Amino acid sequence: MGRRGFMALAGVLAIFGIAASVFYVLNQPKTLRLAVGPLGSEDARLAAGFVQGLSREKSQIRVRLVLTEGSEESAKRIDEGQAELAIVRPDIALPEQADTALIIRRSFPFFITSKDSAIGRIADLRGRKIGVVRDPKGNLALLKLVLEQYEVRAEEIEIVALGRDEVVAAAQEKRIDAFFSINAVGSRTNNEGLARLRSAWGNDPVLIPIREADAIAARHRPIETGEIVRGALGGDPPRPAENLPTIAITSRLMAAQSLDDGTVGDLVKALLGLRMTLAGELPSIQGLEAPSTDKDAPLSVHSGAAAFIDGEQETFFERYGDWFYLGVMVLSVVGTGFAGLLSQESAARRRKAMAGLDRLVAMLSAIRAEEDDRALITYEREADAVLADVLSNFSQGDVDAAGLAAYRLAMDQVGRAVAERRLVLVEAQAQND
Repeated sequence: MGRRGFMALAGVLAIFGIAASVFYVLNQPKTLRLAVGPLGSEDARLAAGFVQGLSREKSQIRVRLVLTEGSEESAKRIDEGQAELAIVRPDIALPEQADTALIIRRSFPFFITSKDSAIGRIADLRGRKIGVVRDPKGNLALLKLVLEQYEVRAEEIEIVALGRDEVVAAAQEKRIDAFFSINAVGSRTNNEGLARLRSAWGNDPVLIPIREADAIAARHRPIETGEIVRGALGGDPPRPAENLPTIAITSRLMAAQSLDDGTVGDLVKALLGLRMTLAGELPSIQGLEAPSTDKDAPLSVHSGAAAFIDGEQETFFERYGDWFYLGVMVLSVVGTGFAGLLSQESAARRRKAMAGLDRLVAMLSAIRAEEDDRALITYEREADAVLADVLSNFSQGDVDAAGLAAYRLAMDQVGRAVAERRLVLVEAQAQND
């Protein structure tokens, strides 16, 4: 294989190498930072499940946790570019530079009390002690917001902030008259939470609905309307006996607006796929749901998530097809230019390699006019040097068979001319003697 052949092979290998490198880079798993907290919360446990599930399924999208103190800090992290994803409760904090990718779970707040309390509606809470879980702090703000709808002023009630493990004891010891429950009933029945409520308020508790949920949701965008379905608290007869209207609070996976649509769509697809594989070890993952993509949805949805949900997500070739076509065009132009340069270089090398032929032709006229035998020896040595160069160029592919034939003819002519001229000089010398 000649030099040009090796260069052509090197060019083809280079193109394949570039294509393989691009394919390798595009298919490497992409890791996104997820801000979530606090440590030990349901959101953090679910996020840890995402990390394990995506790694186990060898997904193209991976997640690395950035632990925070809660929704406020998580929202701040994503707005400041310290994370690409965040799990937040929108009624507590909502990032400005991110949109909804998934709804993690829904909670339906309600008031619960015992029959002995004689509390039947929210207005009856005046002058009573209302318990609420203090963590996160947004729970207290949400309670005040609901009471404000019914014109129950803060000075008319006593709010008792409790830890999760203090609720049952506070109810049994009559330290609270009612409890504002937020997390006990969500999109899926929380058996542990319901058991605590029954032990606190008896098997036949009074559930107080939030009937003006539409009015509250109209004033506060992060809050939605919902209902606790009949029988959500279990029992026979079912508790509640009828669907209970109330507000709905969501926990949401937010994705930075700067994130590529394809990446967010792939993430949503991968996480929804984990509902089946992780259901046994992480029941709360069943609460994952796709957000509404309607234009009048309360919170905006990331365009990448919306594309996947609406079945409009681009395929790999649709996403990168333009780049492939552009790459082919660039490679074609580069290849054409490379071929042109190679052709010019090859022509230059051939001209240089064939320059010895001109030297041989010039020797012929000089040899025929030469009068000194010693000069003929010099011409022979020069012809030998030309022959050595020709053989070297032929081995490198700079002289083809036709060029070699031309050199052979010229060398024969030079050799014959030297012999003829030497004979002439000998005869002339003999005549002079």
